Amino acid sequence: MKNDPIVDEVRNNGLALAARYNNKIEAICKALNERERTSERMVINRAPRRSVPNALKRAGVSDVSDAV
Repeated sequence: MKNDPIVDEVRNNGLALAARYNNKIEAICKALNERERTSERMVINRAPRRSVPNALKRAGVSDVSDAV
């Protein structure tokens, strides 16, 4: 498989971030949440959407609540 420089960069950044926090997911999440909180960029949180199972899609149901 051919190496993609963008994928390599993203992976390397992830590895560097993990190494900075000793591979502790709690510390990584805490740092990222703090960075998000102090950032001047707008963060958009979207409400989760319920997925429609394939069988219902084939039956023409577009929303799970329609199937109930």
